[in-house]
Amino acid sequence: MAALASHENLQDLAKRNGVSIELVTKWKHELLSDAVRAFDEPTAHAVGSSEISKRELALAIAENSTQGFAMMDERGYCIYANHAWLQMTGYTAEELGSTVLHDLVPRHYPDGRPYLMAECLTERALPENFAVCAHEDLFFRKDGTAFPVMCSASPIFRDGRRVATVIEIRDITERKRIDEELRRTTKRQAFQLQLAECLRELSNPEEITEAASRLLGLYLNVGRVGYAETDLAGKRVSVHRDWTSSAMSSLAGEARPLDRCGLAIINELQNGTTVRLDDIVEDERSAPDRDGYACIGVRSMIAVPLIEEHRLTAILYLHESAPRAWMEEEVRLAEDAARWTWEAVKHARAEQTLREETRMLELLNQTGQIVSSTLDMQTLLQSITDTATQLSGAQFGAFFYTAKNEQGDAFTLYTLSGAPREAFDQFGHPRATPLFAPTFKGAPAIRSDDVTKDARYGKCGPHHGMPPKHLPVRSYLAVPVTARSGEVLGALLFGHPDVGVFTERTERIIAGVASQAAVAIDNARLYEQAQKAAQEREDLLTRERAAREEAERLSRMKDEFLAMLAHELRNPLAPISAAADLLNIMYANDPHVQQTSEIISRQVTHMTRLVDDLLDVSRVTRGFVTLNKAIIDFRHVVAGALDQVRPLIEQKRHQVATRLPSEPVYVHGDETRLVQTVSNILNNAAKYTPEDGNIDIKLNIADELLQLHIKDNGSGIAPELLPDVFGLFTQGARTLARSQGGLGLGLALAKKLVELHGGQVSAYSAGLGKGSEFIVSLPLASSVPQAPDQVHPALKLDASKSGTLHPQALRLTIVDDNIDAADMLASLLRAQGHTVSVYYRAQDALNSATRDVPHAFLLDIGLPDMDGYELARRLRAQPETAGSTLVAVTGYGQAQDREQSRAAGFSFHLVKPVDVHALTTLLKDIAAVRVMQS
Repeated sequence: MAALASHENLQDLAKRNGVSIELVTKWKHELLSDAVRAFDEPTAHAVGSSEISKRELALAIAENSTQGFAMMDERGYCIYANHAWLQMTGYTAEELGSTVLHDLVPRHYPDGRPYLMAECLTERALPENFAVCAHEDLFFRKDGTAFPVMCSASPIFRDGRRVATVIEIRDITERKRIDEELRRTTKRQAFQLQLAECLRELSNPEEITEAASRLLGLYLNVGRVGYAETDLAGKRVSVHRDWTSSAMSSLAGEARPLDRCGLAIINELQNGTTVRLDDIVEDERSAPDRDGYACIGVRSMIAVPLIEEHRLTAILYLHESAPRAWMEEEVRLAEDAARWTWEAVKHARAEQTLREETRMLELLNQTGQIVSSTLDMQTLLQSITDTATQLSGAQFGAFFYTAKNEQGDAFTLYTLSGAPREAFDQFGHPRATPLFAPTFKGAPAIRSDDVTKDARYGKCGPHHGMPPKHLPVRSYLAVPVTARSGEVLGALLFGHPDVGVFTERTERIIAGVASQAAVAIDNARLYEQAQKAAQEREDLLTRERAAREEAERLSRMKDEFLAMLAHELRNPLAPISAAADLLNIMYANDPHVQQTSEIISRQVTHMTRLVDDLLDVSRVTRGFVTLNKAIIDFRHVVAGALDQVRPLIEQKRHQVATRLPSEPVYVHGDETRLVQTVSNILNNAAKYTPEDGNIDIKLNIADELLQLHIKDNGSGIAPELLPDVFGLFTQGARTLARSQGGLGLGLALAKKLVELHGGQVSAYSAGLGKGSEFIVSLPLASSVPQAPDQVHPALKLDASKSGTLHPQALRLTIVDDNIDAADMLASLLRAQGHTVSVYYRAQDALNSATRDVPHAFLLDIGLPDMDGYELARRLRAQPETAGSTLVAVTGYGQAQDREQSRAAGFSFHLVKPVDVHALTTLLKDIAAVRVMQS
């Protein structure tokens, strides 16, 4: 009955039964008319056998339907409701008939607003004589709970008079839940991609945590997000930076005892368990310490522990000022974000440590060179002061020392760094105050995080502290310079206006510098101090090597992450690409759909290129690329590259002039990689040349080398950027729109690939706005190739079976646990005339493979119950499917993945998103082979 309520459904019903729509319309009126008599007067009088069958049919349809059916008379009272309706609403038939249906079962708009009686379409259907089809409403059950429905209503006539309305409802709660889950998944994937891009671009650990906190806070709409780090003793936590909404204050710069979190909370965190508190006051784990949380404005939170070497290193916290029921999805997202962010922080810190250790080593080596090569005392000590100031991180430093003239009289000299001498002359030399005197008497070094709070500070007049206009000093470090004999030769003094700048490590380094200064003054200690400096340099080299090894380990982790990221990005691109190609086929005559399809395809191609470039540049820079070299005609390389870049060239309406030799130009190289190289350079030229530009391609031979010139009249290259144009992530000036896009990998990858072929690539430009020219030089091949075999090895035919190839429809089986990707690819192949079966589990495909053996299987690799390699091996082992063609369709596209697929029995390996042209050509070739073999 529901199918008969819609005109569109009548057309489908007529088509399925092979009759006219007029006949189906007649059936509808007869069925509805008998339904009125069946529901309104079920036992009024005896009827003929044909009428009994129609009434029984109507009742059977209604009572056995999973949709809810009800009939409402002209007064608005329910005169019939089927079993499904009663179940959905919770009312009995007697209750439904007791009052007006609209009052008993309220109907609201989908957004929750109540319908007025005059606005309700189902109430208006009978008096206004119209049908309601697939209208979404919100119904309420007897217990007051709401459920969304898809509602249809049709008026019923008897003897030309409107007598009742048939209402059909379908509970769409599950569909709404799936839609919402899809929306959340899409939003979560977008957040993860945004977070990955953010982490990849930043190198400062504090900027990384701040940016990651901001993204997570905005995504989850929380009041405060940040990372608190524990000290080595595990007693205190400190926050360097965090992100807050306007509702909560920042904790940046604060440090607190860890035990204020509560013993139960600390135990969970130290065991690596994420803590979720929906209401700190009510949760028994946190209630005893609620005052401590209240003082920082927290009422609910998520705390994710970060454990390193069995020690709680840091905590990701998400704070809310009010109770909040955290969802499991939010907890998992926070845990993933914390893990990714902290890996990025560790990588950034390892790089910082490496840079700092290198800088320290260079400065210490510089000091050693000065000590060993300089004889002038003033020059020597000034150099030591400058170097020591840089090593300590001080804003200004001084070296006071005692010298003797020719008569043996002592006098004090000093050198300054970071401040002009005039800034110190007016204050004279340091006096024997409680803070200064111990240093010049040979006491240990004095290090103070805040000298103004030192008990010895300000004890002497007339200033009782620093005099007016004195250099601002809060952090203070003083190290005596003592000769081997024990004589105090002077002191190194350092200051900084900020608090807590100098560390124990800084003190140790400056003590070494002071020793070197003493060596320069007292030659008797030269050998001893030289040994100490050598040991310090060895320690620094050891730490540098350790830091470098750590950086290389993190780099390997980065490569693994990029490979997994590429797979996860290719999977959703596959159904998008297939959907665009399907639109292109189904709506070939609709220019708007064509334009939309082309836009989607271009963006999918762009995204795929970015993913491939990321993986390629990682493999090339680490030397993991193997070239499949052969003797090839470089003119074909240029043609292939032009084919790849042609969509961008046509989009920007560029004019391309090509000048190639009439004879072959042979090189010994990997054709795929050389096409990639030339297309990267051409893509760069097309991208940075304004619309209607000119690109000139010239190939010539000079001195046993081929030279490919690619010249454009585009935006050119700034002189300061030209030396680094082939560096990783190097790009020209970017606008906020980033209209050119890209990651700055194409030219770097091109340079590496050319060098692997024994060639070189160079760039020239007269400046911004004056175009650019790239020249690729490669050695010519030493021999001329034999006639190439252009047929794919998997599709070679016997000469005896050669003839005209006619493509034919194939039986295909797609196996992919990504439902969207599988269904889209199946729709695309069906549109091309193939018979396609789809399975989402490997075992299901294996069970059905022998019933109607497919010509070809398109298999995903990452299947949940059995991976694609094992499925391929089992298909090859079955006699029925041993001759079928196996094609891997997967997001894994690296060399080792292709090798594995070949070993498992695959004939072909396609990477998602699949190029529909390549797939269509492959299927035509498979069909042609089968024609020839039959």
